[in-house]
Formats: sequence, C-alpha cells, structure tokens
Amino acid sequence: MRKSRQTDYTYQELMSDIKSNRLDSIYLFMGDEDFLIGQGVAALKRALLPGEESNWNLGQFEGKVTDCEEVVSFLSILPVFGAKRVAVVRDFDHWNAAETESLLPLLEDMPEYAHLIMVASKIDKRTKCYRLIKSRGKVVEVPGLDATAAGTWVIKRGAALGLEISRQAARRLVDQVGCSLWQLDSELSKLACYKDNGDPEVTEQEIEQIAVTGREVADNAIFRFTDAVAEGNRRLAMDLLERLLASGREPLSILAMIARQLRIIAFASEASRAGIPQSDIARELGVPGFAIQRALNQGQHIGPDGMRGALLIAFQTDREIKSGLHLPDRALELLVVRLTEAMSNSGWS
Repeated sequence: MRKSRQTDYTYQELMSDIKSNRLDSIYLFMGDEDFLIGQGVAALKRALLPGEESNWNLGQFEGKVTDCEEVVSFLSILPVFGAKRVAVVRDFDHWNAAETESLLPLLEDMPEYAHLIMVASKIDKRTKCYRLIKSRGKVVEVPGLDATAAGTWVIKRGAALGLEISRQAARRLVDQVGCSLWQLDSELSKLACYKDNGDPEVTEQEIEQIAVTGREVADNAIFRFTDAVAEGNRRLAMDLLERLLASGREPLSILAMIARQLRIIAFASEASRAGIPQSDIARELGVPGFAIQRALNQGQHIGPDGMRGALLIAFQTDREIKSGLHLPDRALELLVVRLTEAMSNSGWS
C-alpha cells in the first residue's frame, strides 16, 4: 500500500488523484464544508466501485449507531463479484480512542482489496488511531469557505449550470444566502431553472428577488443587530431587522434570538468583571470564543444599566406580542426604536 508523503493533503489534490486513478486505502475527511466532503466521498466511491459493484461491496456506517467491530468485519470479507470492498464511516469522531482500538490492526495492515473512508467534523490528533490514519493514508481537511472563496465557487458552479455570474453578483448571492455551499448550490439551481437559455447573465436584482436569505446570514445579522443597537444606529438596526424577517423566521423566534444575545452580553460582562476567563465563559454559555469577545465589546458600549434596560425592553416586547397589543412585526419595529432611543438618551454607549 502506498503511504502518504505529504504533510498537508488538499481537496484539490484529492480530486486530481481520483481523476488519475491514484487511490489510497485509507481516507479521513475532516471539516465543516459538508457539500465538498459529500462530493469527495461520492467521487471516491465511483472510482473504487464502478458500475454495479457498489451493490455488493459497499458498506455505509454511522458512528453514532454502529461500532468499529462491524466495520472491521465488513472489510475482512473478500469482495463479491468485484476487485474492491469499500466501507464509508460517517460521524467517525463519535468513537473515542478506546472504541477505535479494534480498528488499529486493520489500519496497520489493510488488505489489498479493502478501502476505508471516514468522515469527521474534528478529531483528537494526539490519538494513535489518527496517527496511523495520517501515516498510512490521506487526511483531507475541508474547512468552511470564507466569503471570497465562496464567491469564486459560485462563479465556477454557475458556469457549470450555464449561468454567467459576475464577481459582484456572486458576492451579492453570498451576502444574501451565506457561505454554505449546499444552500448556494440550491439557489444556483433555482436561478438556472428561472433563466432563459438565451439570457444566461444573472443580475443582482434577480438574486434579490429569487434567492432565499440563508439561516447563517440570519444568525450573523443578530450580532450585527446588537452592534447597531449598542451604537444607537437605528437605520442599520431597522435594515437588519428587515433581513431577519425576510429570512423566513417567525417574529417571536427573532425576538428570542435578540433576547438570547442580550443575555449572553449581560452574563459575559458580569463574569468578566468577576475575573472569570473568557474560555470558561464560552464553555458555560456553550458559544464560541469569538462570540464572547464580541459580546464583551458590545457590553462595554451598553454598560450595566443599559443592559438591564435593554433586557426589560425585550421582555416588554414579548408581552405586547403575546397579549395582542401590537402585531409581531410592528412590535419588533418598536423594539428597535425603544432600544436605540434608550441608547442615545441615557448615555449608555
């Protein structure tokens, strides 16, 4: 079996190797970009088990509902009507170091016919299992794309669907949908169905009319919304509220997100003043470290008194919606007015 000689093995190298039929026995996909990982796994399966061979020699396992012994047992059986036997294990990171012990002998001495493909969000790189995978096979790290890379992908994917998308239009689509390639691919397919064959150019206006605002964008808008509120920027806060409503979320869900962010700011600020490390605050709240830093910055703008006032306004808005005093959309607009007025008039910021 050919061993890996490269420290870092990229997704582009994987696709090139598949095209050239340079295939290893062991692959581990790691990262957040599920779309590319799914394509990579599918390409490997097609290359290893062409035609109908997958009907007999492909085993697909979920780490959450199966154990290593089943995978080892599957790959220990000679292929049926074919030259190779392939096991795909998703949620590989669900198994801890002790649970992967039975897999180690197989990784050390893979049969010529056997191929193991694993998918994990993240994994402890200190374990013997990971070190064996790294030395005997290929580790393909596929992190989520940033906005620039996602825009480049949109242009290429659009071209494959017969669309002409400018860099500016691609950025507009990413701004509206987010960086999830699953969502972007879905919206591109929708645009391809909408466009006439004689008019392949996609405009920003068409994107705005057709593409659905992604949930990732909605989540990010909450951070930006609280930034705008802390700065007393009513116009920006209103614009972000409109985007949240356009994302398809229910008004009460939006209010719950706003209230949750306010509570995170309040807790993080109080905990930081008490001398608790940011890592401990993040663990307690169950949010990433960067979110805590952002919350602390927002808390500095708002201040303790302002924070209590903002939470009271959010509570008042909840009561007004549930009592029927105001229509939900109108109540959220009033929430923005009250919060930004309070920021300006009370000297919170």
